[in-house]
Amino acid sequence: MNAYRNSDGQRNTPYRWAFPSAGLAMGPAAWAIDTQLNYALVQWACGRAWNPIPVIAGVLVLVSLAGAASSLLAWRRHNGPGMAMPEQDGHPRYLLSGIGVAAGLLFGIVIALQGLAGLLLGPCLR
Repeated sequence: MNAYRNSDGQRNTPYRWAFPSAGLAMGPAAWAIDTQLNYALVQWACGRAWNPIPVIAGVLVLVSLAGAASSLLAWRRHNGPGMAMPEQDGHPRYLLSGIGVAAGLLFGIVIALQGLAGLLLGPCLR
């Protein structure tokens, strides 16, 4: 019994929730939600003393970075010991994981910059 394999021969890792395409899906989805909420809450935030846009952006940055982390863990899961893969099959998981990490980080930065703009600029500016 290998320490990295369970009784069925599957690799035993704590990364069962890691998906290669998580960053590719969660990053743009978080950005789209952030953008739509920013536009939808302008009138509401202008009438109140509290601006929720930076808080929403902070939460959605964490969502985007969680997707990037999931893609990174999926990359590492397929790159571990005992993972013999024949070369003729190709490795689309590496490409998908790499794009997921990059997209999750990129959209996290974009959401953070939108939140920073919401923090520095008032919601009532036109």
